[in-house]
Amino acid sequence: MPRQRYDARFTRRAYGGFMNLDIYEASIWMDDRRIDVTREVHDHGHGAAVLPYDPSRRTALLARQLRLPVHAASGDGLLLEVAAGLIDPEDADAAAAAKREAREELGYTVHDLRHVATFYPIPGMVTEQMSCFLAHYGPHDKVAGDTGADADEMIEVEEWSLSALWAAKEEGSLMDGKALMCLMALRLSEPHLFE
Repeated sequence: MPRQRYDARFTRRAYGGFMNLDIYEASIWMDDRRIDVTREVHDHGHGAAVLPYDPSRRTALLARQLRLPVHAASGDGLLLEVAAGLIDPEDADAAAAAKREAREELGYTVHDLRHVATFYPIPGMVTEQMSCFLAHYGPHDKVAGDTGADADEMIEVEEWSLSALWAAKEEGSLMDGKALMCLMALRLSEPHLFE
């Protein structure tokens, strides 16, 4: 049973655009202590991510693209990650968004989606919930022609062996949290694919 209770209030929108930055104030009580805080809350919707894997060839598809916040943090903004994006209003649900993102970013139709987890990636600042999935693909699932990718995305699609991808995770070069979540879920459910 939580010992804390709180009262939170929206106070104003500081910025509105691709993302919204809202200001909230809260009073938090625990036992006989009270603190008052003001926080910036980033809201841009919820997201979906998918790691497509081919169980017969023991491979996975990932995307490498420029992420400016990663560049600002480390100097190398080319991040290897799973296909992911926001859940659009026309998506029926998170699984539909994951399928759409795989088509747009990776150029493949995926099937047999399996939900891994839905979580808050940055709960101290961002409202986003991320839903992660595993899915099957094969060479015959490659999309011919236009995949519907956004014009401002420059994505390199990479096919990795699952054993090499696990090695990248172990050495610390795989740093996308969504990819790590999906890869670990796959390793737990189908360890034989990594041998």
